[in-house]
Amino acid sequence: MELLGPILAVRTLDNPRISFHPRHIPERYGLFTLIVLGESVLAVASGTAGTDWAPAGVLTAVAGFVAAACTWCLYFDYVGSSGIELGPRPAFYWGYGHFAVYAGIAAFAVGIQLAIETTAPHSALALAAGAPSAGGYGPGARAMLAGGAVLFLAATAFVDRVLLARFAAVTFLVTVTVLGFLLSPLAFTATVSLVLLALTTYETLSADPQAS
Repeated sequence: MELLGPILAVRTLDNPRISFHPRHIPERYGLFTLIVLGESVLAVASGTAGTDWAPAGVLTAVAGFVAAACTWCLYFDYVGSSGIELGPRPAFYWGYGHFAVYAGIAAFAVGIQLAIETTAPHSALALAAGAPSAGGYGPGARAMLAGGAVLFLAATAFVDRVLLARFAAVTFLVTVTVLGFLLSPLAFTATVSLVLLALTTYETLSADPQAS
């Protein structure tokens, strides 16, 4: 009922051509995005705590933190509020599309923590997963990390504007996920981080960030 409430409420209006506040609503969504991004930082800290500061774990944590920072930039610098100013239907696409944004960030955070924990010496996760070529980092964990990034990029392109660079990054990340069994958790996380870093750099150099 809560999810359908706004749509049903607008349909009962005599004049459904209403507009939503172009600053207040994005601010509310942005604050929630910050909360979910905080889970990524917490995942880095929590995962590192259980690795006894193993070099591979620390490097994986650094790569994960860089990826989380890129996610922050890709959202707050380039996701505007144009969608909610075009009318109720585009506004609902913008608002409900954020469910995928948040789900992608949350999955991404879990994937980072699993990657870090797998690098710990004699970790229960690594021993249980048991994939020697990937250091115990199984397909599910890889899908959480790269798949979360893919969902985030696709959702941000949907709620605001179609960006060819983001779809190119999505295509590359899907390929990395499929071939990820060839990479260690550190190499896999670093690859995802480098893709996000390259995308962030490209968008920063090719366009002026939108006003927040």
